[in-house]
Amino acid sequence: MGLRNSSSLTAIAAALLVLGCPSRESVGMGSMSVLGAGVVNSPSNKSLRFDLLKFGLDRFCEEMQKSGAPLKLGDDQPVMGRFFAKNCRSEAIDEERRQSIIVHFEGRGFAWSHPTGRIGFDLRGMVEYATDFQLEGDAMYVYFRPRLTDTAAFHTLMVESQVAQTAMQVASFNADEFGRRVVDGQLKRGFTVIRYSDKGETEFGMGIVPKGARPFHPFNVQTEDKVVVANERTEVHAGQQDFVGAFHVEDEDQSLYLTLTVDGAPAVDALIIPKLVGDQAVNAYVEKAGPVSLMGGALLDESVTQGSVWKRFVNVAPGDYYLMLDNSDRAGRSAPPRAGFDDRAAKVDYLVLRGERPD
Repeated sequence: MGLRNSSSLTAIAAALLVLGCPSRESVGMGSMSVLGAGVVNSPSNKSLRFDLLKFGLDRFCEEMQKSGAPLKLGDDQPVMGRFFAKNCRSEAIDEERRQSIIVHFEGRGFAWSHPTGRIGFDLRGMVEYATDFQLEGDAMYVYFRPRLTDTAAFHTLMVESQVAQTAMQVASFNADEFGRRVVDGQLKRGFTVIRYSDKGETEFGMGIVPKGARPFHPFNVQTEDKVVVANERTEVHAGQQDFVGAFHVEDEDQSLYLTLTVDGAPAVDALIIPKLVGDQAVNAYVEKAGPVSLMGGALLDESVTQGSVWKRFVNVAPGDYYLMLDNSDRAGRSAPPRAGFDDRAAKVDYLVLRGERPD
């Protein structure tokens, strides 16, 4: 397993943050506004700030399991894979000398590298976070600094490249042990969640994001009536697919608004699929080499060509949905050359908004 690929797997902990943070709406920016930035930021009020962070902890893992976590080498790098949590349990330790949030998680995912092609894996682990936050204007910067990481089980399910499989056998290379070591090292970088008070917008970044800075996103979004669901950059190699989401839609008369751009390949297919169909596809994608076919219909199935800005909206009923990006001949409308003949990786910038249906 290549170092580049293994490092990207470890961004799984981002799911613990970006999806857990909505549960902190009950903490209330109003509470902190009454207290004032000076009071909240004061080092002498560490206990107070930890009490605020514990609000909504019961929903932490519930939110985490709703959507896959993007795996990437750095905040400004393309997504290289996804981690999908199946089970999660969180708890707070509030002792005089130890104030932490501990998250136990397990799930499966996939990632891509040049030496291995795509790999699929199972992962079970635990991270203990020392948490803190600072206020900067209307924004709250929540810092998660790991105190302890334990990836108790990292199990490789599939290595797509036949060449890589042979090389590992000859060299007696233990992909599981190597992956576990790299995961532990990367989790120690910590993460930052930024919460904005005006709309409740949430962003996350790998490592410690300084106050006043913002993580990288490909699109600059200014909207008053829609919610940003996803704003990322991914890389989909020839014969590969990606599954973004799932996105939750709770209200009637809602739409998903999509903006995509493609570079590096002639076209990529964009599909909106229900969660049940997407879950079946993800499980097959993690366990078996090659692209997967869908076991159900798509609400949207269109090709996005290189060099254009593609915009669509899809009316959806309450439920959960994936954005599937396909650079293969197995799903979608286009049929690019198979991997090995012309591996033209598609760099895809995607923006997903949720809002009321247009008139």
